[in-house]
Amino acid sequence: MEIKFYLRIIQRGWWMILITSLMAVNLSLVYSYYFITPMYESVARFIVSPNIQNIESRDFVSSLEALDKRSIISTYAEILKSSQVTNGTMDLLLAQPDEFIDYIISVTVLPDANIIRLSVKGPDPQISAMLANSLGQYAINYVKKLYVIYNIDFLDKASAPLEPYQPLPLQDAGLALLAGLVLGIGLAVFRDQLSSTLDKLSQRKMLDSESLAYSRSHFERLMRQEIEDNPKNVLTLGIIQLNGIEEYYDSLPQAYINKIMRKVTETLKYQLRGNDVVGRWSQLQFSILLPSTDGISAMRRLARIGEVLGEQISLDAKGEFDIQLDPRIGLADRQSDEYIPVLVEHAEDALEISMQSAKEKVHLYNVQPSG
Repeated sequence: MEIKFYLRIIQRGWWMILITSLMAVNLSLVYSYYFITPMYESVARFIVSPNIQNIESRDFVSSLEALDKRSIISTYAEILKSSQVTNGTMDLLLAQPDEFIDYIISVTVLPDANIIRLSVKGPDPQISAMLANSLGQYAINYVKKLYVIYNIDFLDKASAPLEPYQPLPLQDAGLALLAGLVLGIGLAVFRDQLSSTLDKLSQRKMLDSESLAYSRSHFERLMRQEIEDNPKNVLTLGIIQLNGIEEYYDSLPQAYINKIMRKVTETLKYQLRGNDVVGRWSQLQFSILLPSTDGISAMRRLARIGEVLGEQISLDAKGEFDIQLDPRIGLADRQSDEYIPVLVEHAEDALEISMQSAKEKVHLYNVQPSG
C-alpha cells in the first residue's frame, strides 16, 4: 500500500523530480568545469632492501628478519616526508617552498611489503612528476649517507598523468543525478503532504463542523460564482428554519446537536439534485441554492423535502429520546439582474411569512398563498 502511495506521489510530481535532477546535473557539470581546478597525481614507488655489499652472507638472513619488523621501512618513510628532504630538494631546484604551495606531498608504506609510495598532487602534471622524482632522488642520496646496511631505491619513477584525479565530471554528474532524484522525490512528497494539509484546512473552512454542510461564507461564494458564470439563468435561494429545536439547542449534548444537524444535511443532499448546494445559514437555519430552477418548481420540491425533515429523529440507540422538527422554508427566485443582497432579503422575508403562518410551511416571495 505504501509503495503504491509513493508511486502515485511520484507520478503527480514527476515534473518536479525531473527539474530537480536536471538542475543538479547541470550545477555539477558547471561546478566541475568552471570552478574546480583540475588536480593531477604523480606517484613514485621505492623499495627497501638489505645492502648485499655491506653485510656478510651470514648476516643476510638476520637483516631480512629485521626488515620485517617494519621499523626500518617506517623510518625511511619518515625521511621521505621530512622537512630536511623537502628543503634540500627545493635548494637543488633553486626554488622557494612557496612556489609549490599548491602541491600536496604524502608518503605511505604499503602493507605486507617493503614498498614506500610517494604521492605528489598538484595542478600541473609535469611539475607533479618532477617533484616526486626529485624528492625521491634526494631522499635516496640522503639515506645512503646515513645507513649502509639497507638500500632504498626507485621501484617505479613518477610519470606525468594524462588525466586529472579531480574533477571527474561524469562521475560527479552521476552522483548529482542520484542526489537530484532523491531531493526531487523528497520535494514531491513534501508538496503532496503540504497540499493535503492545505486541502484539509481549506475543507475545514468550507464546511460547518456541526452539520458538515457548507459554511455560510463558502455558500455565499458559490452563489456569487453561479451568478457570475450564468448571469441570465434563473436560480432559487431557499432558507430553512428548524423549528422544534430552539429550547433544546443549548441544553443537548454536542453529540446530539451534531447528529440532528448532520441528519438535516444528509436529507437535503439526498432529496436535492447533484448540482444543488446545501449550506448552514445560521444556528438554526440552513440554506439551499437551486441553479436553473424557478420558484414554482423549487416550491414543489421543497414541500416534499419539508415533509421528510418533519419526521422524527432518534437521538439514542434505544429510541427513548426522539425529536421532531417543524421546518419552515422561505424561497426567492432571482428576477432579472437582482443583486445577491436583494435575493437574500427576499428569501428571508418569505421565511418570515412562513414562520407566522399556521399552515403555509413553504412560502415563495411575491407569490400569495392560495385560498
